[in-house]
Amino acid sequence: MKTSEERKMPQIKCSLDGPYVLNDFIEREVAYLQNEQGEKYCRTVGVSLCRCGGSKNKPFCDGTHKQIGFSDKNSADSTLDKRQNFEGKEITIHFNRALCSSSERCVHGLPSVFVAGGKPWIRPDGDTVAKIIATIKQCPSGALSYSIDGVEYRDQVREPMITVAKNGPYEVTGSIELANPPTLCECASTEHYTLCRCGASKNKPFCDGTHWEINFTSE
Repeated sequence: MKTSEERKMPQIKCSLDGPYVLNDFIEREVAYLQNEQGEKYCRTVGVSLCRCGGSKNKPFCDGTHKQIGFSDKNSADSTLDKRQNFEGKEITIHFNRALCSSSERCVHGLPSVFVAGGKPWIRPDGDTVAKIIATIKQCPSGALSYSIDGVEYRDQVREPMITVAKNGPYEVTGSIELANPPTLCECASTEHYTLCRCGASKNKPFCDGTHWEINFTSE
């Protein structure tokens, strides 16, 4: 019987028309349970996270997806899945609209470069390279990345974590495996991504910002 507390990489599985299942793969001894040799039994912990938007026990699943007939079908417009490159003197900024969760951390964080409603809306010479990099690192969905001297920088080195954004998606960082993903968008990151939890994204399981349009609340 294994009793090791050694951490393995957690994993998220998308159940069919149902919740996300998060397993941390950390083996724990079960209290008051042993075999005939006196060896303790161990188990790992898995939790079901709501993605239909209807659970009354958010972020956990309470079975509402069955009552409302939730479907995890992806109906995204495939023409949006195209990366745009905005070339500057020192840095090239990459953007894929299909991945964007509309967190607006770019336009609020560095409006001199990320200009809401602007044409073009990304201006890579609008501020210092250092500020641009720091802002791109705040993008939760992976829609933004950058290149310097022909080398692309997309991912970061972080501990695995899922952050439940208020009235928004699950923000996944640290290369947590998505066990059964659909075809990923062009140049999508596997180190960080956002998963829909309002139930209305067309790009399921990923967030496409629809929670803003439907005024999703996580209360």
